[in-house]
Amino acid sequence: MAKQRVLVDTCVIIEAFRINCWKILCQHFSVETVQCCVDECCRGDPLKPGRVPVPREELVSGLTSVHLVSDLMLAELSLTNEDLPALDDGERHMMAWLHSNPAEAILTVISTSDRAAVRAAHVLRLLDRVTSLQELAKSSHVGPKQLSNLEHHFTEDWLSTLRMQLRMGIL
Repeated sequence: MAKQRVLVDTCVIIEAFRINCWKILCQHFSVETVQCCVDECCRGDPLKPGRVPVPREELVSGLTSVHLVSDLMLAELSLTNEDLPALDDGERHMMAWLHSNPAEAILTVISTSDRAAVRAAHVLRLLDRVTSLQELAKSSHVGPKQLSNLEHHFTEDWLSTLRMQLRMGIL
């Protein structure tokens, strides 16, 4: 049986490394991302306090696929979706890939903790495809101690509230 495809953003990757569940997620799911997110995860000052180290080799070896996003894909996303919120680069690249690959987007679970990216998924009619890192981790049988260390915006409660607000037109 094929593993469920999951497209993750930079924040989800970093948090999965922080709570030490990256390898478990990659064993349970077919984890994918875009090149921009890989680059974002591995960039930065390794000596900065609080920075979560994401070794490029460990990150890439866990991924099933790293999608390249062209300037044309980014332009098409912007030109065809005037209601799209301002997005960070990694999330913008993810949404451009999803927008350019609608048949694959329907089969892919999206995990992000970025409020604007969840809003963008709503604009692209993919809100029901978005899930929290908490739900992915639970499905992967990550232990309760690790789950208790998740930041709030990676929880199903946070995502559920945001989904409801979007559907009600509050945001």
